[in-house]
Amino acid sequence: MSHEATLIYTEPLLRTAVFVFWRRSIGVGFVAALLVVALCLGFLLARGDTSWVVGVLASVLFLGMVFVAALYLIHYRTSLRKFRAMGAPQAIFRAEESSFTIVSGIGTVTYQWSAITELWQFPQVWLLLFSPAQFSTLPLACLPPEMQAYVLQRVRAAGGKVAG
Repeated sequence: MSHEATLIYTEPLLRTAVFVFWRRSIGVGFVAALLVVALCLGFLLARGDTSWVVGVLASVLFLGMVFVAALYLIHYRTSLRKFRAMGAPQAIFRAEESSFTIVSGIGTVTYQWSAITELWQFPQVWLLLFSPAQFSTLPLACLPPEMQAYVLQRVRAAGGKVAG
């Protein structure tokens, strides 16, 4: 059985996709850890401490914040570059029994369903993750409910995790 849909992309949709990817990738634990480091640093500075510990905490806090910002910016710029290279902001998504194909102005790619390690579900988009740092965006408004159910079924059947 084959399903096909035309996916329409916009810059706001891509911003949303990158933001939800970034938010879930960073996670609450990383933000909590940075907050603990900031509080410890603030406490030590308020006490007038100028030991090497202050330097280490300041460095960890700085590098953590750079990492958080870089993760978002790199994915956002990569998404925009691919979006602009597409020409027409649309792609054909064809889902079949053993694979799916995406056809756009920049080329055609076919993946086996087993290439998807996870499918992250959000209200506006679904992210098909191939690795912890690589994903494809499916605009949910473009996928009819029966195709959504089919994609979920194929991802699960191939061993991919589905996170809502």
